[in-house]
Amino acid sequence: MTTLLFYKNVVALDRELHKSLKIKPAQHLKFAADATALPIVMGEFVEVARQFPIGFLRVEGGGILPVALVGLPDGKNLFLTEDGKWDAPYVPAFVRRYPFVFAETGDDQLTLCIDRDYDGFDENEGTPLFGADGEPDAGVTGVIELLSEFQRQHTATQQFVQRLEQAGVLMEANANATLNDGRNLSLQGLLVVDEQKFRALPEATVNEWFRAGDIGLVYSHLLSLGNLLELVRRQPAAAE
Repeated sequence: MTTLLFYKNVVALDRELHKSLKIKPAQHLKFAADATALPIVMGEFVEVARQFPIGFLRVEGGGILPVALVGLPDGKNLFLTEDGKWDAPYVPAFVRRYPFVFAETGDDQLTLCIDRDYDGFDENEGTPLFGADGEPDAGVTGVIELLSEFQRQHTATQQFVQRLEQAGVLMEANANATLNDGRNLSLQGLLVVDEQKFRALPEATVNEWFRAGDIGLVYSHLLSLGNLLELVRRQPAAAE
């Protein structure tokens, strides 16, 4: 799984190169049509758990990311309507931040980037990215705040995931389901918390995780797995 998903042409936002660039509000979210697992951060767990299954996936380089499952492997995003509208109360921040993203350009250095292929960029219509003084527009400043909070939570989320892995409570879950039209679907490669190992954690570890807020995150994850049935329900029937 790549951590950039639907970003196609990421470039650094430059006040000279992009001084005349404007952005129009997104009319649809079709850019996320092929995304079936969206990276999330710890601050989203409760909202995500109400609507989507939360799992963990290994990414390039061996790291692990918590994700909101919005589709089945090799499938489509099942929470997008045909016209690209989001069909759920909560839109994960990974989608909301598009077409902006931070890129690591050095030790502890982040650069604001854009997906230049986003169809909402225009030089004639929309809100300017930069003011006449060359400083970022208020809209861009708001994006920077959103990305900064996402990055801060991403770092804390990675520490949470590392604690799960070091404690040995993550296991690979293989789920199988039979649809009403007779097709068999399988979900492989997804990591989930092993409840038995979780309950067998030493008291000192439980106390540490409680203080860190990890216990609530684990229970949000476990409760969210009941939403796997919703993914199956949304799976379209096979074409005849």
